[in-house]
Amino acid sequence: MQKSLLSFLSFLFISISLNAQSTAPGSVRAQGNPLDRDMALRWLNNADNMNRARRSKLDLSTIEGSVYYNENFIKGDVFYLTKLFDSYPMRYNAFSDEIEIQRTEGSPLESVYKSTSLTCIIDNESYVYSKYFDSKGEIKEGYIIRLNEGSKYVLFEKKTKVYKEGRKGATSMHPTYPPKFEDKHDYFISADGEVPVQFKGSKKELTAIFGNEKASELKSFIKKNKIKLNKEEDLVKLMEFVNDNA
Repeated sequence: MQKSLLSFLSFLFISISLNAQSTAPGSVRAQGNPLDRDMALRWLNNADNMNRARRSKLDLSTIEGSVYYNENFIKGDVFYLTKLFDSYPMRYNAFSDEIEIQRTEGSPLESVYKSTSLTCIIDNESYVYSKYFDSKGEIKEGYIIRLNEGSKYVLFEKKTKVYKEGRKGATSMHPTYPPKFEDKHDYFISADGEVPVQFKGSKKELTAIFGNEKASELKSFIKKNKIKLNKEEDLVKLMEFVNDNA
């Protein structure tokens, strides 16, 4: 099944490259009649089917919070490599790590095929499907958001919704906690296009990522500008500085 899907995708994108027409510098759209476009959308997976097994175990109506950071569908763009493929109403499911699409109100829920060749831009956030090293040094795959346009060092964020089991108080004197989804934000740094490595916000990690000489320079910048290594805006400033002085 997976092999046939990959074969179809290869054929699909070859067809797109042969039949595409430029609409803006550096971007193209797939051309053709509505039937062709419906056939092209087969690279979308049915999100309901994919997530049914996981969701059937959870009654979302009893859980505090949401699997989304933004439940609204917002018009977004799907890029194949650097070329614009098409635009759809989209949202990110941070629990199942899926980018969901609903072409029209009431239409079946779909999701973008997970591929390192596809990038989705939703509400000015660039979702890249990529390998990355987690805090344990284990390699994972998933959607991470590119936060800067640096030529050498790139900062990424991974937004996750973590499910926490509820807890019933042992007695009426003990509090009862309902199950809930908690927000989780992790940051990753990529150097020279390498696989992003999780950055946990420690100054000691600066040496491992940037080397002794550069780390010393960064520590001075952090101290002078009161940079907080667990704050997104400050990390972006740090990346701007290190790229400007690379």
